[in-house]
Parts: sequence; structure tokens; C-alpha cells
Amino acid sequence: MDDEANAAPARATARRRFLNGLAETGSVRAAASASGRSRGAWISLRARDPAFAALWEQALDAYVELLEAEADRRAVRGEEEPIFYSGKQVGMKSRTSDSLLMFRLKALRPGRYRATGEDAAEALTVEVRDFADSVGKAER
Repeated sequence: MDDEANAAPARATARRRFLNGLAETGSVRAAASASGRSRGAWISLRARDPAFAALWEQALDAYVELLEAEADRRAVRGEEEPIFYSGKQVGMKSRTSDSLLMFRLKALRPGRYRATGEDAAEALTVEVRDFADSVGKAER
């Protein structure tokens, strides 16, 4: 009985480590490693414990939100890149991602940004570039 009482906090700690790892990395393998238990043990627990399966999904949702926030940041603010002239760095510029911005717009407003043909895709590209340029100018 005493061993079982001692095992409960260890199991709770391992679950917390696994779920935190899953929310931070999206990787079952990395989360399992962080928890000290095997990947298979966690997959088996998910299959037999609906409450744990729900927590697993919440952890993956949290990871997806991290990815979405990073995609939004790269699409709108961009990545800082050095500018070189004659072999010397003379400044920095921000490089945004039109394709990430289009993916996010389509995901958030599919009815509005759904391409229906070549003309629609070209028009959307122009709109996205105009938007990214206006955001970049507003932040300066």
C-alpha cells in the first residue's frame, strides 16, 4: 500500500512532464523522453484513459497555437536579415513571408480568401503584399 501511495505522485509528475513537453514541442517522442517513460506507455495510456486523451489533445492544441503565433510573426513582422555593402554590414531589413500570410488568411477566413482560379490567386497575392507592406510601414 505504501509503495502505491508513493507511486501516485511520481505518476502525476511524469504525466505533467509529458503533457508539458507535448505542448512545448508537439513531439510524442520528445515529451516521452522528458517524462522518463516510453513513447509506447503514453500511447497505451491515451488509448485506455479518455481523460488523459483529452489532456493530450489540449497539449497538442497549445502547441499548434505556438506554431500559429510564430507563423503570424514571420508573415507580418518577418525575420531580421543583415544588409551588406562592399563586404560590410550596413543595416538590417525585415523579410516577411507572403506565403505564410496567405496560409493564415485562408485558415482564418476561408470563405473570403479561397482562390477560385488563377486570377483569384494573383489578386490575393497582390492584396497580401499590399497588406504586409502597410503593416511594415506602420511598425517603423
